[in-house]
Amino acid sequence: MRQIMTSNPYLRRANTISAEDLSTLLGKAANLVLLDVRFTPGKPGRRESYLQDHLPEAHYIDLPTELADPVARQQGRGSNPLPAVSNLQDDLRKLGVFRDSQIVVYDDTNGAAAARAWWTLIWAGVAEVRILEGGISAWKAAGYPRASGEIGIVQPGDIELKPGKLVSLHVEQVAAFPQHGTLVDVRPAAAFSGEGTGHIPGAKSFPADRLVDPDGKFVAEEQLRQRLRDADIDIDRPLAAYCGGGIASSLFTLALAQIGKDVALYPGSWSEWTSDPNRPVEV
Repeated sequence: MRQIMTSNPYLRRANTISAEDLSTLLGKAANLVLLDVRFTPGKPGRRESYLQDHLPEAHYIDLPTELADPVARQQGRGSNPLPAVSNLQDDLRKLGVFRDSQIVVYDDTNGAAAARAWWTLIWAGVAEVRILEGGISAWKAAGYPRASGEIGIVQPGDIELKPGKLVSLHVEQVAAFPQHGTLVDVRPAAAFSGEGTGHIPGAKSFPADRLVDPDGKFVAEEQLRQRLRDADIDIDRPLAAYCGGGIASSLFTLALAQIGKDVALYPGSWSEWTSDPNRPVEV
């Protein structure tokens, strides 16, 4: 099988970690930071879920307010626009993230929220970020210990962020992207079609649920490649992804990174595109 190797030095093909391997690291790696990023689209953060039950030593990070920009959201830049880097840096330091920290993020759904955290942190310049395969469900299924309540910070971190390590598209760049690459819409097929709300002109449909198996883990590489071929998505071409609010499309970027392919992310996604009624929609 011909391998496509990513040209981005900030992307690896080992962006996930199993519950077993994470269990081995816990308590041994002094620079390990666990971040709980449970999130329900369109709703406030889920700190209460975290407080009730989370991985030992994990801290909660709020996707709507810490991994996104609430001010930009109010300005019509989508449901989850990228955060102001200075604010993100302050928030990560408060969570005890240092320059040499190894971060593991997890959620309790299909991994999309954790993928958005992974993408945002790498984009911002965090060097070591991985996702727990199968999220907290896999951790529970393996019978590993859990904790409750808030975890105190012993010492604030010193992380220095420099954004731009991954490619993100502004709304002005999205319309022209299909002229030289493939714009992938990972929303459900019904939303993409005329039965739903339609899609950005020139986009191709590849629902995010085709990326993972019922256990919340990525499908095997050859299966993913075949599903992409079936959707007429040529991974030799430049790829960009969007969804409803920039969350599920992050899962697509992660899945493709696992097979060595760079994918640009349109963080504003459909929620930003449709905020201006003058932008065209295809059905």
